[in-house]
Amino acid sequence: MSTKKVSMRTVTSYFKAQKLRIFFAILWALFVGLIITLGFEPNPHELQMLDAPEPHSYDIELVVILVVAMLFHLSFLVTIDVYMRSRWKFFTMLIITTLFLLCFGMVAMHAPPSLGFMVFWTFLSFLLFLVICFCQACSFFLRCVFRRT
Repeated sequence: MSTKKVSMRTVTSYFKAQKLRIFFAILWALFVGLIITLGFEPNPHELQMLDAPEPHSYDIELVVILVVAMLFHLSFLVTIDVYMRSRWKFFTMLIITTLFLLCFGMVAMHAPPSLGFMVFWTFLSFLLFLVICFCQACSFFLRCVFRRT
């Protein structure tokens, strides 16, 4: 993939190479939409603690921070996917996703709904990369065991 010119043909060929990328992109877009729309929902914990009056404001700062964080997460994953040609690619993606999960998961107890869905998205992507890494490790060990016989 060239860094000088990104055309629609390049993007479609990126998604055609593996069907899992399409599924990942659709889920990512769905969760970004959920985070944006759930920004209109008030934080139930905050309402009980602060006795906030009606109407409740749209939490624009949190939504912008979450969408930017999701864009950074996706850009890190796509950059690793495009430029790494190693079997450690998915392990690196797992490490990046784990860092995002730890960062946002620490505040999940009294999180507003939009932050809750950010944590849920990060947890789903963590599970996806964990399963992929586990399958690759199993196939690697099976190849090593059966190659010697």
